[in-house]
Amino acid sequence: MPDKKTSDQNVLDKHLYIPSIDEAVNMIRRYYAQKDYQQLAVVIDYLNTQQVKNHIAGSANEFHNAGVRLTRDGFYDLAYGLLENAGIKRYPRNTDLLGDLLAYGTRCRPLTELRKWYDQLVHIPKRFWTWRAYQFAFDYLMEALPYAETEEELAEQEKEIESIFVGYKDNFRYLKDKSDREKAYMMEFEFYISKGEEDRALVALAEGVQALPGKCAQCALNYADYKFEEGCYQDAANYARIAVDVKEDQASIKLGYTYYILAMSLERLARDQNAINTANRMSEIYSAYYAAYQYMDRGREDLKTSIKRQVSVLEFDSKIPSGIDFDRLEKESGGSLSELLQLLSSKGDE
Repeated sequence: MPDKKTSDQNVLDKHLYIPSIDEAVNMIRRYYAQKDYQQLAVVIDYLNTQQVKNHIAGSANEFHNAGVRLTRDGFYDLAYGLLENAGIKRYPRNTDLLGDLLAYGTRCRPLTELRKWYDQLVHIPKRFWTWRAYQFAFDYLMEALPYAETEEELAEQEKEIESIFVGYKDNFRYLKDKSDREKAYMMEFEFYISKGEEDRALVALAEGVQALPGKCAQCALNYADYKFEEGCYQDAANYARIAVDVKEDQASIKLGYTYYILAMSLERLARDQNAINTANRMSEIYSAYYAAYQYMDRGREDLKTSIKRQVSVLEFDSKIPSGIDFDRLEKESGGSLSELLQLLSSKGDE
């Protein structure tokens, strides 16, 4: 006699219907979380049927979002397959989806297999490219760069990479979100750093800061970082200030680390100028260290310890107290997190 569970499963499989790509992702994530690998396999097999590929509901943006949700859980192969077999066939000139295929493919496919998506992308006019198309095409080409077998091939690939960030800057006017422009300068910076051309890389960052006032946190922070390492503390402080002053809906930089660079730059300047006994200068330095500690990412206990030590040394050398109560900051931080977790828990019980 057949097992009842198996029999019921077969009935369920036979009548399975998934109306949309969004619901398909919901089911994949749910069955994986429940460790119901049998039903997970059923859903994947269902999605692989030709009729479903052709007719499952989903706009280009919904296919993109489906890929994002799947890759957040590590399903790069599955996300790539959905876009390859359904999304891009339905929307062959959607540059977000072509960019996604390059991005996901570098995690689960040979680079040579991805060249077709890049070639398909570059035949689409740049006015239709999104920031993802530029960014993921650039990332793909940078990933492939070490595999050039001759100097001629390497030079040709470098020209392709340059054409990406140059084309990006030439077509800024077509971008819906102007804050995405900074990525072009960051690409240029990364490319020239990879070639060991630090001067040209820093010029790209400085150009980004000048061209995009108030929207260039990454460029400013990277410039500040390099200038601090060079011992150019005034430049480092100036650019760190620019970075922390950028207002973003989604932070593109680590704010605690940026304030840390600012604080150290200000301290080095004050010491070099024999000004650590000046109340106004010390107030500025202490304020930066305070902000660095307050905004530091969780897990960076090494930098928090360094901040405490540096503030303590400054207090001793300058004879000016900082007024920073690190113990209270820790308690407030922990308390805020506990209160948030408690609130979320109570909401879930309602």
